[in-house]
Amino acid sequence: MGDVTGSSTKDAEALKADLKTLVDKANSLFKNSIFSPLTITLGDEFQGVTDSLSTAINIIFSMEELRLQQSLDFNLHYVYQYGEIDTEINPDIAHEMLGAGLTEARKMLTSKKRDRKRFQFYLDEPIHSEQLTRIFEVLDSIIESWKKEDFPLILDMINNENNQEVGELHQKTRTQIWKRRKTLMIKEYSLLKSFIFDYIKTL
Repeated sequence: MGDVTGSSTKDAEALKADLKTLVDKANSLFKNSIFSPLTITLGDEFQGVTDSLSTAINIIFSMEELRLQQSLDFNLHYVYQYGEIDTEINPDIAHEMLGAGLTEARKMLTSKKRDRKRFQFYLDEPIHSEQLTRIFEVLDSIIESWKKEDFPLILDMINNENNQEVGELHQKTRTQIWKRRKTLMIKEYSLLKSFIFDYIKTL
């Protein structure tokens, strides 16, 4: 499950359209790994059922990086809950399903704790939940330091390690891109992303 942080301060119609873009793209990219597609349940909330933790994390990264591509000026809060679904899984829309897993996920999503993490994971082993949530908190500290005007540049640096090529796209020299890559901690972001996918393979 997920929602938009601070949605009350955003234009409702624009926010709804932007969130739909993110959700539709994720459903298209991962349609073969989603049991019940991501569905916007309220104006700023969505939920779905994936076949694995790996798929869920792939969705998270794709939505975060599409947010950069679209220069969207809002953050998403995510909750991944491993748990039971008692009713039949709806393969067309993530509605009308019941179970402890969904109940717990919604409880975490709607928590108003001041220290609520933007990425929260609840797996079958508490230690893994804690470790994964911690590493995403470190990752988020990097993401939160990025400014909207740099989003397209950041995404190009994430996807292309060649400073010369990125520089040509953004009318900058190779040295300027190298400096921005260091300042924006692109390497650290990519290392953390790789670590996360390697880590979940061991779970």
